[in-house]
Order: sequence, then structure tokens, then C-alpha cells
Amino acid sequence: MLGIKGARTADTADPSMDDVEIIQEEPETEPEVAFRPHHLRPQGRHANSFTSMSSYASSDSDDSGDDSQDPSLARQPPVASSTQGIDSAPTPHTPSTATSAHTRPLNRRPGGGTSLRPAGMAHDWYSGGRITSHGRWFRDSQNRTLLLRGVNLCGNSKLPTTPNGSTHLNEGFFDHRNVCFLGRPFPRDQADEHFSRLRRWGLTFVRLLVPWEALEHSGPGIYDEKFIDSLIELIELMPKYGLKCFIDPHQDCWSRFSGGSGAPGWTFEAAGLDITKFKVTGAAYVHNTNQYPGDSPPMVWPTNYTKLAASTMFTLFWAGDTFAPKKMYQGESIQQFLQNRYLACYQHLARRLSHLDAVVGFEVMNEPHPGYIGLKSLKQYDFNTNLFFGDFPSALEAFALGDGMPLPIGVWVKSWPYPTKKERTRIINTEKESAWIDGECLWKQHGVWSAHPKTGAPQLDRPDYFTKHPETGEKIDFYRFYLDFVNKYSSAIQSVAPSAFVFVGPIPNEPAPVWGPGDHEENIVYAPHWYDLHAIFSKSFDGRITHDVQGLSRGKNVISATYFGIKGAKKNYRGQLANVLNLGLQNVGNKPCLIGECGIPMDINQRQAFMSGDYGNHSKALDAVLSAMEANLLSFTLWNYNTTNDNTYGDHWNGEDFSIFSLDSPRPSPRTTNGRRLMSSASNPSLRQQAPNFAKEVMRRAASQSGGGNTPVTDGTDSSDMEDSATIQGDKKNERDDETDTIHEDDSPFDRSYFRFDHEESNDGPDHEAHLGGRALDAVIRPYAAKVAGEPISSEFDYNTLQYTFRFCNYIKMPVPIVHVSTPEQLSRDFASPVSLDSANSGDSTLNGAQAVSNTAELNQAWFGHPPEDVAAAMAFETEVFVPSYHYEDTGLEILVSDGDWRYVRERQTLYYRHRDMEPGAIHSIRIKPVMREGGVSAHASKSGKANASITVEGSDIQVHSSSGGSAPQKQDTIKFIGAMPEDDSGCTTCNIM
Repeated sequence: MLGIKGARTADTADPSMDDVEIIQEEPETEPEVAFRPHHLRPQGRHANSFTSMSSYASSDSDDSGDDSQDPSLARQPPVASSTQGIDSAPTPHTPSTATSAHTRPLNRRPGGGTSLRPAGMAHDWYSGGRITSHGRWFRDSQNRTLLLRGVNLCGNSKLPTTPNGSTHLNEGFFDHRNVCFLGRPFPRDQADEHFSRLRRWGLTFVRLLVPWEALEHSGPGIYDEKFIDSLIELIELMPKYGLKCFIDPHQDCWSRFSGGSGAPGWTFEAAGLDITKFKVTGAAYVHNTNQYPGDSPPMVWPTNYTKLAASTMFTLFWAGDTFAPKKMYQGESIQQFLQNRYLACYQHLARRLSHLDAVVGFEVMNEPHPGYIGLKSLKQYDFNTNLFFGDFPSALEAFALGDGMPLPIGVWVKSWPYPTKKERTRIINTEKESAWIDGECLWKQHGVWSAHPKTGAPQLDRPDYFTKHPETGEKIDFYRFYLDFVNKYSSAIQSVAPSAFVFVGPIPNEPAPVWGPGDHEENIVYAPHWYDLHAIFSKSFDGRITHDVQGLSRGKNVISATYFGIKGAKKNYRGQLANVLNLGLQNVGNKPCLIGECGIPMDINQRQAFMSGDYGNHSKALDAVLSAMEANLLSFTLWNYNTTNDNTYGDHWNGEDFSIFSLDSPRPSPRTTNGRRLMSSASNPSLRQQAPNFAKEVMRRAASQSGGGNTPVTDGTDSSDMEDSATIQGDKKNERDDETDTIHEDDSPFDRSYFRFDHEESNDGPDHEAHLGGRALDAVIRPYAAKVAGEPISSEFDYNTLQYTFRFCNYIKMPVPIVHVSTPEQLSRDFASPVSLDSANSGDSTLNGAQAVSNTAELNQAWFGHPPEDVAAAMAFETEVFVPSYHYEDTGLEILVSDGDWRYVRERQTLYYRHRDMEPGAIHSIRIKPVMREGGVSAHASKSGKANASITVEGSDIQVHSSSGGSAPQKQDTIKFIGAMPEDDSGCTTCNIM
């Protein structure tokens, strides 16, 4: 493994080393690899490069070469500069004369990019071209494996803005056609604030919630074009921040009017249900209407899935032709009417969004539910697979209640060791109201049940009605109905967006559907959800005990399903997610997998954190969840980032509070000397307290930082200080213009990029104002390998030590490079002949007659998104790792790699690693860990020129490492610099700073 940040050859005498204290240290048990030492040379910031004092070290030189005598490598006298460096041109890297067949050419440096392949942030999903897939992995246009992570945006999108749809309110609730969702997920004037925060946190892959009701609330076929226009405005901003998204047609329990979210109110009218009667008949428990004295206790919203309204709607949507053939609406069967409206609606949205590079696909439906399809017993639900809580009627009892019969219904409460127990019964529907518009139950009309002629009690006439086909008697499989719809939906979306992914999730907590020979295969992504259901239901986590609810629901012994401690929690979660992944790969096929939802409730432990400001248990819980994701190499989107969350009503939906951002979250407290946080104080001001008029504050910040999103992007010059003086602002602009005009001819092509990022500040630590409002950020923000030049093997972040370790291997079979163009209609080309590794890496390679853009070509510096025109994307051997300044701003940083060279750019929060060994299957590793500074400068070096070498420089952005083949390192020494870093450069080999 490699040490860090530049080194000095130990065999060269250096009088400046007199103030060095040498401490003997045993060698680490790392794989035996020889290393070449290097020293750092600062270089002035180019006007057209990122504002980075970054560094670079290469190991590709011949070990026998001695470049230390080259006068071009000598350090020049320091020159005063605001960039802490010297304005000198980089020294060309001389390649070794002896290169193996598996050594790539040395005409590129890590982290810079070329006109053929622009550089960008690790968590920017545009710099690598379009997102594609190969087997179980997402890929970019350079055939790198992508590990995507981001957020659901956001929980408030389930609710209209007018009238206020928060579920503790009920004004105008039943006027379902006259609602408006404009401003969801947030207004345009807040977009820069939230998108920049997500980019800073490394959460740049977005699951964008767009409920059916938001698009078509006014009536069938009447789309809210103004709302779609507002979505387009937001999505058009995403490339500026490196964000991509997929559309989630979100629903819970079918609709807001049946206790969840999703479908428009008129869908109930089509089915013959009266939404104003759901409360009295027990057809749904709706927070907006049920929160009155005497009602059952606050519900857990998923219990609505088993109640009459939601179960009926899902049954009609998936299989109305089979189970309710008599039900027609507007000349169509109810199934065809509902499905056709849904398909047409999202096809219309896909057509409207088809020109946006940021949109990579559409989900079929959030957490689909079978309704009554396949329900084995209509008299009793299965206690092991359903949550019994509050009023819990059986299917037969729900039929009778909806038909106007008063019945005693069991009321269930929380208990131990079982989740709930039956406490009492109460009479529901004493008013004898009907939930049906025409007064008679649809399922009674189809002969499923009837009233006993003597007693009047409900009785089942066809108890197996939903498990066997009513006409043929064949066994019913819900997933057959579901996959038939997936096929229709996929075809509808891809008919207008041919390259779109289609994200498909299973029934919550159930195995994935089994794909058959005739099922849609093109660009399918398996997208299940996973939560610790016990923690969600109990709203508690202290790290002492967790339970494998997944295993318990499948008959696992309660003792073997119980885990102790944080290590046990991680093992528990890791095993559950492994089951989800493996069953998905087995049933769906070798397709990409993304966990569409995961997270923890933020109101755990009686909301103690809201009072104390201590989110320690939250961070432990979330770290256990995300560690399990990383252990299984899963892409994921956290639930959720909610811009209106507060400590009183949480996410403003059904009592949930999952958001990693809150208007009431206080500023984090400083870290202790060991890198962990002190307990936050409730007196620390929250975002709401700092800016009571939040919208105006966001607009002010956006205007001062990025011109409201309408000004051209800058060349990277720091403009974080908000200056009120017009003269100062004018001077700053003139300085930027002057810098742009003085681009050096020998400027490295790796410093030039299609992508330039506003406000690449060096001061980006945990106390940066962008983190204000964040919750449990110690666990949320974490390093990860985003773009991998090979296949991932393992990924692990130690929450306590902040050490990140990642391993991957070269592809066994080298993928064919892909050529992408800017138009969606021309997504890729076939190659007439194989491309060698050398030609794939060269800047002037020709792929099937398509000449790549020259390295010296003039680049469009103000462009965002994918490379314009017909730009080819060659094979890349550069892995990009997100290294969050939130964790490492206040520490030194040690980076070790197994082979090759790397470059770390703190302002981009990105480590670029270029491996050396090109043998198929060769394994590479990266390790990142903090080094606490003591007394100015600390370093690790070696007496031997072949050994591990590292340096940390206090107060600079310099962190470097590289390695080369050779003999194994000998015993390490640790050198601790007492004074300043030596200025002499006589021991430097071939390393230059960009």
C-alpha cells in the first residue's frame, strides 16, 4: 500500500532535516508493494483551473532513472501569492522506456480530464457521460462502474401546496380537483440552496417524487402543465450541480384520501367509492379527518393497505378485469380505465422531460401492493406478515362495514415481546353509512360475500375468490398481473424516452417477482426498499438490541433473529440486505440494483435529540444502515431530504419524521480532538431561528452566491465572502476577466474541463453554513468510490476512525468503449473493430471513423451537462472517490493505494486514482484516513527510497501519493517535522503539482 502526500528520497543528504525527530515503528501488515518516494512542488493556480493547491505523484518512471539533477525540477524561490504557490509551468512527465504490455500510456494525469474525457467531481454524474448499465452494475460512458447515492426529494411532494396538504390540517381536504402542487419539492428560488447542499454532501442521485395526483388532479386527461413546467425548471438546474434523477410516481396506500398519497381523488369516483364516508365506515384511517377525541390511537399508516379503500383500488387497478368484470367506467372496464390513465399520464410526463439530460429514468410505482389479490383468508389476516394496529378489521368485516353494517372491531396496541396485542373492541359505523356511491358493495355484487338471511351477519360465499381465477379456477399469482403492467409501462415510457431506465420494486418486504422469457428486459433496474422495521415501529434505537424482522416474518426463531450491540446491528442489516440483493439477482436477473428507500426516523427515543441537539444515536443507527449498504456494494437513495421539515410536524405527512434536513436542526457543535463531535447545544441557532423568513433568506443567499442561478458560471474564483460594495464586486469581476485572458499555453489539458463548479471553497468543513439544518451528518456524509475503473470488491467506512477502505479489480473481460452523442436518439454506436488499450487511452484515438476531439480544442467553459456535439468517450482507467471535507477539513489526510498514482483536489472533494496494473482481474485498493496535526507539520517517511512515504502539510491543500512495482518495503520509520517543511528539492524525482 502507498503512503501519502509526497515524499523525499531518503538517500539524499538534506541539512534541513536536522530538526527531525525519528521514531521507529513496526511495518503495517499491508500487501508487499515497493514504492517510489516523491516530493511536492507547489504551483500557481491557473486562471482556467480549479482553485486548488492540489498535488500529484506518479510512479510510472523507470526506477533506474535519476531526475534529481534535472535543473527543471529544482524548487524556485517562493513568491508571495494568494494561492500559496509559485506561478510556474508543470514539468512534463517522462514515461519509462521499459513499459509492460499492461502499462497504460502516460499522456494523462489523474483528475484532470481531457477534451475527450472531461474531469469533474466524483459525485458529478455528467463528467463520465451518460449512465448506462452492464449486468448488475451501472456504468458510465467510460465503462466505469458507478456506485450511485443520493436522496428522495422529497416527502412534502406527496402533499399539495394549495390548500396546505399537511396531514394535521383538513381545510378543503375533500375538494380534490381544485388543488395545486406548484412549489414541490421546493420553489425555484430555493433550488440553488438545496442543490448545492446536496452536492456538498455527496448525495447527487435523486429519486424525484411526482405523485399521480400532482399531474392529473383536475380530472382524467387534464394535466397540470404549469406544475410540469415548474419541474422542468428545477431539473434544468441539476446539471449545474452534478445531479441526476429518476421520476418516482409515488404512492402510499393508493391515495391521500385513503390515508396515504398518490392517486387523484377522482379514481375513487370511477371505482364507485365515496371518499367522504371513509372515516365513519372504517374504510381508511386518514390523519386529516380522523384526529378527533375518541378515535383509535395514532395509526401506523401502512395498516391502510388492508382496509377497504386501498385494497379495493389496488385490486381493481391490477386485476379488475379478472375480479370485477361487471365494473365499467366511461365505456371501459375499471382496470383498463385506471391503467390507461396512469400510463398516459406518465408517458406525457416522459415526453415533456425527454430533452433533459438529468432524467435517467422512471419508476413503475412506489411500493406496489396486491390489494386482495392472492389473499388466502378473508376472515383473518396473517399476523406474521401484516402489522395489526389500531382498528384492524378482516377483509370480510371491511366489506360489511363499507356496506353499512355496524360491527365490533378489535383495537390493537403496542406490546412486548410481540409488536402488538388486541386490547379491546369497539363498534364501528353505528351510523350505518355506506362507503359506496350507489349504496351496495362491489364485492357483494360479484358474489364474494352476502348477509346471512336470518341473522344479517356477513358471510363468505366464495372464500377462495382472490386465490383462484373466478372463471377458470387457476391459481392466482399477483406478480403475473404486476409484470404485465410493468411491460406496458416500460413500453410506454421508452417509446418517448428510448434510453430511460425503468425502476421496478417488489411488494414491500417480499421477494422480487420472477422475470419470465416474455417480460420486458431493456434497461430494467431492480429498486426495492429496506428499513429496520422494528426501529420504525418502536421509534427507538440505542444500539443495544436489533431484530431481524425480515427473518421473523419468514419463520426465523426469535433468539436467532436478535442481535446485540452496534456490531450486531451491522451484521443484522448486512445480512438482510444481502438477502434482498441476492433474491433480486436470482428472480429479476443480472440487472442493476438500487435501494430506492432507506433511512431512520429522526424522532426516535422520545425526540430527545430535538431538545438536546445530540444526534449521536441517530448517527449510530444510520451508520449501521449505510455500512450495510456499502458492504453489499449497493447504490441507494436515502429517505428523505424534506425542505419543510420541522420538529413539530416532522415531514408533515402522517406523523413521519425521516428528513436528514430540518428547519429546526441546530448548527453542529465543534469536534473534539479525536474527530468526534461534542454534544450539540439546543441553544445553537437553527436555520429557522437564523432566518425566520426562510424563503427570502434563501433568495438572498442564492443571489449573492450565484446570481440567482441566472448568471454565467465563474472560472472557479472564490467568491464565498458576501461583499456589499459594488466597487469591490466590480474589482473582483475585473480580476476574473484578467485571469481568464492569461491562460498559459502549457496549461495542462487535465486542468481544463467542460465542468467548472461555483464556490470551490477551501473552507468546507463541518461548520460551513451549508451544513446548517443537517441531521446526523456524521453518518450521512461519508466517503465513497463513485466511479470505479473496474468491478468493486469491498467498500467500508469506519464511522469512529473516519477511515475509508475500498477494493476493486480489473474487468476479467475488457468492455468495449462506447461512443455517446448528445442526442437521446443516438445513444451509442457499434465499433467495427476492437480498440486497443493504448488507442482507447490516447487523446487522438479514432473509433469507427469518428475522430475524437483534439486535446487542444477550444472547450465550451460555460456548458453544463454531457459533452456537446458528437464526442466519443474512451475507456477510462481512473477511479474517482468522494472525500467529504465535512470529515477531513480539520485533519491531515493519509491516502494509501496499492499501485499507480493519484491526485486529491479538496475543493472538488475528489480523489482521482489511476491504477497501474492492467492485468485482467488484478486487484487494487485505496485507503483514506485522517492524520491529526500536532505542532504544525507531521509526516511519515522512510529511510529507504523504495519504502512507503507520506507527508501532511499544515494549512495547505497538498496531499499526494503514488507507488510502483519493485522490492517490498523494509521496516518503516516515522519522521515528525518539528519545524517548517524543508525547501530544498534536491531529492525530488518526477513529481509535479498541477
